[in-house]
Amino acid sequence: MKYSFNIQANDGKQDYSEKLVVVAFNNEAGSHIALKLLAYLMFIKKRPRIDEDPGWNVVPDLIARDEAGEINLWVDCGSVSAKKADTIATKARDKIEFFVFRKNEREMDQFYKQIQDKVKHLHNVKCISFDDRFVDGIGENLDRTNNLEAYITDEMITVTIENGLGKHEAYSVIYRKSAE
Repeated sequence: MKYSFNIQANDGKQDYSEKLVVVAFNNEAGSHIALKLLAYLMFIKKRPRIDEDPGWNVVPDLIARDEAGEINLWVDCGSVSAKKADTIATKARDKIEFFVFRKNEREMDQFYKQIQDKVKHLHNVKCISFDDRFVDGIGENLDRTNNLEAYITDEMITVTIENGLGKHEAYSVIYRKSAE
């Protein structure tokens, strides 16, 4: 299924107006689409792309490149194996920002505990999560065509989605975790 988004976003410094199409994989949950969408919104300034294959034998949910075409942002959403986290953290070095997005703080803490002794370059792994039910609420209210307004700061995100299902407004604190 394809989801299209007419996005109006603001990060407190700049307005962004974009059209985004997300193609869902078979059996991909609405909450996973919502995590990709939230990652896109948080990094909209970097002009990210969703599900682009970088040729590393692993594919991110979201990637951004600098003007020279080098990867400078890698985002994985939901479940990420310790092996994949280690591979990306090692390749990232200090050139690529590597984020793992989880639905809530509990999932983020569980993931971080799971990888602590298994990822050599743990300082390269940054985790982001949201309030309970925030991601699920967005995922449950997505339709094929969506008008989306978002306001994003370093500490919080507000999202309003209007579509054939009606209007859904949601707000969350942004939780962060890293070894730094």
